[in-house]
Amino acid sequence: MTRPRLGVADILLQLWRSVWLMLLIFLPIFLLGLWLAFSMKEEFTARSRLLVSLGDEYVFRPSVGPESNPVSPDMDALIQSELEMLRSPVVASEALSRFDLDRIFPKLSAECHREFAELAGTEQFEYSCRQLAVQALHQKFGAAAAPEIPVLTTTFAHEDPDVAAEVLNAIVGAYLNYRSTVFADSNSSGLAQQRDQFEANLKKADDAIRQFLTENSIGNFDSERDTIKQLYQSASTELLSVESQMRQVDGQLKTYQQQIRTIEPEQDMYVDDTSAQTLADLKIEREEKLTRYTEDSRVIKEIDKRIAEVESYIGSRDKPQGTVRRGPNPLYQQVETSIATAEAQAASLRDQQAELKRQISGFEARQQRLTDLEPRYQELVRSRDILEQNVRSFAEREIEARARSELVQQSFDNIRVLEPAIPPVKGTSLKLPVAVLSLLVAGFTALMAGLARAFTQTRFSTGRSIERTLGVPVIAQVRPL
Repeated sequence: MTRPRLGVADILLQLWRSVWLMLLIFLPIFLLGLWLAFSMKEEFTARSRLLVSLGDEYVFRPSVGPESNPVSPDMDALIQSELEMLRSPVVASEALSRFDLDRIFPKLSAECHREFAELAGTEQFEYSCRQLAVQALHQKFGAAAAPEIPVLTTTFAHEDPDVAAEVLNAIVGAYLNYRSTVFADSNSSGLAQQRDQFEANLKKADDAIRQFLTENSIGNFDSERDTIKQLYQSASTELLSVESQMRQVDGQLKTYQQQIRTIEPEQDMYVDDTSAQTLADLKIEREEKLTRYTEDSRVIKEIDKRIAEVESYIGSRDKPQGTVRRGPNPLYQQVETSIATAEAQAASLRDQQAELKRQISGFEARQQRLTDLEPRYQELVRSRDILEQNVRSFAEREIEARARSELVQQSFDNIRVLEPAIPPVKGTSLKLPVAVLSLLVAGFTALMAGLARAFTQTRFSTGRSIERTLGVPVIAQVRPL
């Protein structure tokens, strides 16, 4: 059978004919909604506001490496971090621990005792009930912040206004305690552990250096290297001086040896010769004779003849004649002594030269040994210096971190309670919204039922419906008697 094609008037007519069905559906739903709405209790919402500012605990300072500029988050990230801590189950659990569960959630307490009756008196019972209470508290608790505004708004709703304010203040207090624990000593303890590890490694590095020096018979590497270098330079300088003196002494020795070859070992001390005395005596005698004789006299001529003979005799000799006495030549002895002194000095210088060369050879061998050992020693020293620097750096940062931690624990200047929670005077209720919602749901359900009945009808409700459906004109319409 062809289903009627309905117009707006046909639909309205069918809805009117289904009014009793719609009322039958509307009234139970609406009445049930009203009962639910009027059975809901009034809730009081306590509010609290917190001012958030950047604190030192949010400033990042690298624990490893050189000091750099501190890094801090922006305000939005800071607000989100504080909100996450506010919503933490740890905060809720600590706040709940300050109250009796029967006072805050009496129905939940009864349900917990009923559901976990077999676990009563055990830690598992306390844990299970606490978890249910935390979930219930999160449903009643709210925390939010407006963009670009460093203020946190917290709320807690409860049927008792005093309980609402007390619980919210407890949540704020638990939050402040929790954040002080979070930012307390985590960084300083980690730095202390790292410092202890570096100190242990530093001790191992010192032991390695000490063992290295002991194995190679070295007291202090740097001082011994410098000492060997100074001794080598001093010995080299002294060797050059000795060799210079040797050349000077050898030159003097050669000169003395050349000189001594030209000097007689002995020399004439004196000659016992009377010719000159005889000549002098003759001349004196002549002068005396002249006082008595003339020059032409035979006596004077005889004396002149004798004087001439003596002078001729003296003139014919190269050197004095007579008894000659000889003795050591002092010059020869002086040169000979100088030669002996020079030879002794040369021998001493040769001994010094040999000893200095031996010392220099030893210094060079020791220097070469130290040069071969220096790379390994420098590697050990570099490792030790790095560890020592790390220990010093971590010790300084540990002290700073501990000081910052103590400041964080002692003060919360960056988190200030602008508005503590107070018992609200006016409560809020969902009676009207639930009643309106039940009205809308009941009306919509009844309307859907009426429309369903209208569109499932197989009879023609009006002549227009017949014309629209069958295309046959309706000439007259007769109402049933």
